[in-house]
Amino acid sequence: MIRAIRTCRVARVIMPPLALLGVVSLDLVTGSRAWSIPQMGLLDEPAHLLTAGLALSATGEERRKVWLWVLLGAIAIDVDHIPLYLWGAPVAVDGGRPVTHSLTTALFLAAVAAAVPRVRTAAGALSAGVVLHLLRDAATGPGVPVFWPARPESAFLSHWAYVLVCFTLAAVASARAAVPLQQGRHSTSR
Repeated sequence: MIRAIRTCRVARVIMPPLALLGVVSLDLVTGSRAWSIPQMGLLDEPAHLLTAGLALSATGEERRKVWLWVLLGAIAIDVDHIPLYLWGAPVAVDGGRPVTHSLTTALFLAAVAAAVPRVRTAAGALSAGVVLHLLRDAATGPGVPVFWPARPESAFLSHWAYVLVCFTLAAVASARAAVPLQQGRHSTSR
């Protein structure tokens, strides 16, 4: 039993750097050549999930319900691309992302969380997932209309800054997971 617990904790230390490696690998593959829109989605969505997972691990959040809603928020916002590709739904700038890829969406979800106690966890976690999605999107492709409708132009983040954020999240998550291992060693050696 103790060995299984220790193995699980070791996995929690190792998983964040592997998630970071996954994000970087997906970005390298994405940048290696031109991909069709569906192929780009198949490469980008796992990177969004890995980014959200790194953030959740770094915060120490362990509630499955929160994880589910954050991960859903991190990818479900891309449903707004469907009308864009089918009939040219509103975008912030030519060739940019849909206007729903903005903090307006995250703020709306946060307001719902504040106003409706029954959906507080779900709406708040969805809002967090959308913010994490926007973080990644600001560093990839045509940017994000972060402050739409107040400022419709797209905002950009250096890809290296995004990777640094992911690296920091991975380091914090691994450090958080390693603490019980260290404490376990000290308590068993007495």
